[in-house]
Amino acid sequence: MEFLTEPKQALVTITVLLLTLLAQAKYSIAETHFLYWEVVTKEFTRNCGSVNITTVNGMYPGPVVNITEGDTVVVNVTNMQEYPVTIHWHGIFQFMTNWADGPAHFTQCSLKTGNSQIYEFIVSGQSGTFFWHAHNNWLRATMFGAFIVHPRDPPPNYGVEVAGEFSMISGEWFDTQPNDVEMGYLYRPIPVDTSKTANTLNGLTGPLYNCTPDDVPETQVFRVQNGSTYLLRLTNAGLNNNHWFTVANHTLTVVSVDGNYVKPFATDAVLIAPGQTTDVLLTANQTIGSYYGGVGLAQIPQVGPPLEAREALAIIEYEGAPADFPLSTPPFPAPSDPMVVDDYTAKVLGYTDMDLPETMDHNLVYVVGIALVDCIPSEPCTSTQKLAGTVQNFTFDEPQNSSVLEAYFYNISGVYETGFPELPPEFIDFTGRPSPEYGIGSRATLVKELEFNQTVELVLQNVNAAVMLDHPFHLHGHDFYVVGRNYGNFNQTTDPATFNLRDPPRFNTISVHSGGWVALRFRANNPGVWLLHCHFERHKTWGMEAAFITKNGTQLNETLPGPKHPLPPCI
Repeated sequence: MEFLTEPKQALVTITVLLLTLLAQAKYSIAETHFLYWEVVTKEFTRNCGSVNITTVNGMYPGPVVNITEGDTVVVNVTNMQEYPVTIHWHGIFQFMTNWADGPAHFTQCSLKTGNSQIYEFIVSGQSGTFFWHAHNNWLRATMFGAFIVHPRDPPPNYGVEVAGEFSMISGEWFDTQPNDVEMGYLYRPIPVDTSKTANTLNGLTGPLYNCTPDDVPETQVFRVQNGSTYLLRLTNAGLNNNHWFTVANHTLTVVSVDGNYVKPFATDAVLIAPGQTTDVLLTANQTIGSYYGGVGLAQIPQVGPPLEAREALAIIEYEGAPADFPLSTPPFPAPSDPMVVDDYTAKVLGYTDMDLPETMDHNLVYVVGIALVDCIPSEPCTSTQKLAGTVQNFTFDEPQNSSVLEAYFYNISGVYETGFPELPPEFIDFTGRPSPEYGIGSRATLVKELEFNQTVELVLQNVNAAVMLDHPFHLHGHDFYVVGRNYGNFNQTTDPATFNLRDPPRFNTISVHSGGWVALRFRANNPGVWLLHCHFERHKTWGMEAAFITKNGTQLNETLPGPKHPLPPCI
């Protein structure tokens, strides 16, 4: 062993000090953003009708949050409308700030009319396109906005200079208050939904939704210069629809999904599930003119009334475009073609392998589906049973008098139980005939506990119970690696040999195919209560959700502190 002389030891000490100072200096210029948001009702007119909707500061979509990695965000929210509300910062880790995550009944109780709440958190270790939205009932149909985190370090060099960027966030417009639409999906074995919907892009329906031949709905215009390249930040904030995004005559290059870089690939259309974000590059290299671009429906089984097939379009207008340039709707993939979906998802690969867990502490297989459950006396059911979303054949009964996090942190008994099963109650042919074994579900408030820093492999297996549907699942507080996916039944013995452990993509939201499964890996390195749920709002409404509790660790920055600000009362 070589012992350091004093000069060498001094040099090492200075080097370590300089590296520490450089690391601190990276965030020393971080800013604190103070935002003041009022949740208010305002009338908007879309798709030939006017509706009083829930908004932030009277805006639809809501305010765009623009920050830089390492910045602090402080949002003072006052609820001035009739519905209780919470806000979730979708995709933000909330490391050591679990209290600010926002899902009602899980990390807080809802903010009632006339009350205020402060959300405060630091966004560190991540950058890219995210979004915020209401996280109770169906309020997020109109209460959402982009949350952009610019990287502190330069992003990867894709060989082009980016001249500018545009945020494009898609959704759905209902012809009545979305919470009223939700009521048609609750407390009954068959949904009742008479609403008329429209697809939207940045809150606008676009030119295909004219009410009369002479009516021209408002259409957003994005202006570009010939030869320049632009970053398009795409978000699907919709409640119940998968979306394809495309631009007429242009090829798009996908560079990031859910705030994580991917290996760039060219495509004519971009698939975005509810809750997902995707960054793409568009080069204005066509004839100087104007081109429609926007979102149309991707594959989704129908539940409720017929889906609105008309696309929500905007205009990509070149500088100097002739006023009479002929606009045409771009071709969209057929919503009923799963092969197009499979071809697209196969191209999405991780930019680096980063910290992919290789050995697992937990190998979980969660079966997800739609079933019937018994009603309880307090529910105004139209029958003895109602439709429910299930995980492991349990529908999650959300607590009403405390959040799960408050019960966990303050040791309040009787709110939830531990011991959520790691494996399905029964292994069967999940994707063949309808499964009577999973057609009738149970009700519980069960959570799965994890020790700090444990590694988890989670397989989400779709089951044909009452009906077979897609399920875009979102995990709060973490990213995960998608190491495998296929149709049919997951085989614990043979399928792991097919996993992509070289360059799996890293997401926070992923679709479980109708009739298939998806395998995820993540590390439980964020103490607190973290929700896992289907991001189709009707399925979450039905209880297709589960929760992980990651216990405190033993080292510095491994113990969840108490809330920074008072939480809304639960009673």
